[in-house]
Amino acid sequence: MKKRLMLLLPVVSLLFACGEQNNNQLYASSIKRAGNEESEEYGDDRYYALFMLNFPRSTSTSPNGYEEMVENTLYQKVEIVPGQLIPRPEKDPERNNYEFQGWFKEKACTNEWDFENDVAVGSTILYAKWGTGEEEEYVEPEYIPEERIITDMDYRVTGILNKSVYPANEEGVNYKVDLTAGGINRLIKHKEDVSFAVNYERRIDVTLTKATYDEEAMAIHLEVSSGKSFNILINDITSSLSIANVSTYYEQKASKYEQNGADIENYHIALGGSSSMENWSTSTEDMAPIVSFNHGIGGTTVQQWTDKLFERLILPYSPKAVAYYVGVNNIINSGEKGDETGRALIDLFNKTHEFLPNAKIFYVLINKLPMYGSFQSEFDIANNYALEHASTHEYLTCIDAGVGLLKENGLPHFGYFCTDGLHMSKIGYVIWGAAVKKAIMDWLG
Repeated sequence: MKKRLMLLLPVVSLLFACGEQNNNQLYASSIKRAGNEESEEYGDDRYYALFMLNFPRSTSTSPNGYEEMVENTLYQKVEIVPGQLIPRPEKDPERNNYEFQGWFKEKACTNEWDFENDVAVGSTILYAKWGTGEEEEYVEPEYIPEERIITDMDYRVTGILNKSVYPANEEGVNYKVDLTAGGINRLIKHKEDVSFAVNYERRIDVTLTKATYDEEAMAIHLEVSSGKSFNILINDITSSLSIANVSTYYEQKASKYEQNGADIENYHIALGGSSSMENWSTSTEDMAPIVSFNHGIGGTTVQQWTDKLFERLILPYSPKAVAYYVGVNNIINSGEKGDETGRALIDLFNKTHEFLPNAKIFYVLINKLPMYGSFQSEFDIANNYALEHASTHEYLTCIDAGVGLLKENGLPHFGYFCTDGLHMSKIGYVIWGAAVKKAIMDWLG
């Protein structure tokens, strides 16, 4: 068997003390000392220019055995002669989605190194500067819902906040509708004009002229240009969808979302699911300029979203798209197999599509998790159910946001997760959230 000679290039990790002394001076002295200590190898002192990538790229193993992000990864090391020019690297470094903007004298990239005039006085460290380039400002496209035009009558009320109306069989009342607190709070907040809440079919020359909500009577009154009017009683079914029997926290969180959601408008992006969605505390800012709202609740399962939470936290807000990250708790906490979780996901997708037939559904695939490798085969099975469903249903798209959290060997990177090996760190959310945003932006166009 032939032996292969492998050249291992070391990754240099640097720690600088805070103070007034120049970083180059500190680092130059450390290089010089290293040269003296290794005199048997080098024969005499040497001087170097080190070109640093200046962004987290590689990993190192700490004494406790965990892999950590290493900043300022060495890009190139060149031996130099003090008093002479430093040669520029022949090839500029590359970084996905960034533009290289030159070599600078300090990590903050304030003063650029002039390769035509600046000379080295000793060992020198230079830092790469990165920019995002000139990008056109993104403007979220306006969403215009499709109206259903009919000819058999002038105006027909089909629902309120995506819940079908049914005959009231009471004098002066045309319909009843079952709503939850989130929807009712929206009606109260905008009681002088609740036209946003009405699902209808109309003759092309007939329009809705009045839509008000009577909070005391819990009734909507509608008038249309043809002269007809409608009265719709509201039946509050929130208590029947409570999940307090599972966890008081879940119910408190859901109720808070319902209380605070009165100002949410129709046709934005809804984010729902378990802790990875709830803990995305910067989702509003990260998704901007796309307008979104986040109703994630940590610890919840797919079935809880299908049976209870979808109707309370997604449906009343008439989103044009819904992004879910859920299923982890089914497998880790509830002990479900991937098949059972996968089938539950299909039920959630189908119900969402049934009640919001014009909305796009995104499913963020379950991440590979650093400390839960024993569950990975079940995660994969559940993910495959979603992927297969998406392949035959245009309303569903799967997002593999977790791929950006992996190392080159395909294993999850500890640097992108909290110490529990389950939840993402802030830097993890930067990568994961960007992938979610990009997929939705690509759909919006």
